[in-house]
Amino acid sequence: MASPHVVIFPFMSKGHTIPVLHLARLLLHRGASVTLFTTPANRPFISTALFDTTVSIIDLPFLQNIDGIPPGVESTDKLPDISQWPRLAIAAKLMKPYFEKALNSLPRISFMITDGFLGWTLESAQKFGIPRFVYYGMSN
Repeated sequence: MASPHVVIFPFMSKGHTIPVLHLARLLLHRGASVTLFTTPANRPFISTALFDTTVSIIDLPFLQNIDGIPPGVESTDKLPDISQWPRLAIAAKLMKPYFEKALNSLPRISFMITDGFLGWTLESAQKFGIPRFVYYGMSN
């Protein structure tokens, strides 16, 4: 039997990402392979945290020129005002076609774990017949 392949997609906020970075390490320790999705601006943080692992990291383009989001901002810690986070969450849905294209190119996925703020990933999971678990990373 092949080892499980887990896809993880955190919301672009350190408080949501850090807990799943720990989870990725636990899954690796249990023999799973892990693919983690992020955006180009968030990749350095994730790469640094997982530098000594075999986690595969896939960058999804985060569209620029989003109304209310300054160019280059791809995480809540870079927002000039935290009241703009709902716009960031709405803009994240624009990554859906890139996410689905990447899912389609990966080896068989056992299940995915996605952030509750990325609710649209449920449609993607259903489209590809992948079980999906949702998490809310705050306070974990």
